[in-house]
Amino acid sequence: MQAIITAGGTFAADNPLFLETGIAKKALLPMGGTPMIRWVADALMASKHIENLIIVGMEAGEFDDTGLTVRYTPARGGIIDNVLAGADAAAEIEPDFKKLVLASSDIPLITPQIIDEFVDICLQTDDDLYYPVVEQKTMEARFPGSNRTFTPLKGGKYTGGDLFVLDRRAVEMDLDLMRSLSGERKDYWAQARLLGFGFIFRFIFRLMDLAEAERRACKILNLRGNVLDYPRPEVAMDVDKLHQYKMVKQILEASPA
Repeated sequence: MQAIITAGGTFAADNPLFLETGIAKKALLPMGGTPMIRWVADALMASKHIENLIIVGMEAGEFDDTGLTVRYTPARGGIIDNVLAGADAAAEIEPDFKKLVLASSDIPLITPQIIDEFVDICLQTDDDLYYPVVEQKTMEARFPGSNRTFTPLKGGKYTGGDLFVLDRRAVEMDLDLMRSLSGERKDYWAQARLLGFGFIFRFIFRLMDLAEAERRACKILNLRGNVLDYPRPEVAMDVDKLHQYKMVKQILEASPA
């Protein structure tokens, strides 16, 4: 199986992460003397499921990729188009690929064991998209003060992860709607508006649990999705803000080599 890492994000000159580190490309934020993306890449390559990597939005030579089986491909713009760029590169390597693993470059706390477990779960069924979410209590117990954004649903509040499994069929979904949704990825009210009045009503009054949200979103997007209430908060501990960078950096630098 191949894995895609999306790594095209850059910081504006006034972004606190740039002011702190002097690093413009997010994937290259230093952690323990190692660029953030290398932690993600190493975890993926150590998984029993992953044979090679496709990195979207970087070029060879931007970081030390010694020991990695990696192909680089240019970014195309938004997250959906970058995923498609990675999928196209995967098809050139393996024309008959069935499923792909997708990760962002900013979840450096994932481990090979987490990836193995997640993919093992996903391979038990044949859906188009597998998306992990982490419940607020689980997230805050592991990462107190991380200040994630949580979506309120009946039965709990959830934040989305940045590790996915995609079936080849997933690229045939309603891409225009998906581009709109991904553009509002941190704005759950905007997402609800795009998904329709019924979704909004049940969302506002917390009449919708995780399973119903999955069913409704899959119907609108015309795909077979599987939203997993996942107990590993590392998949959702992405580095978006300065305090999150400092928290994750401290954890990694305190870990045994």
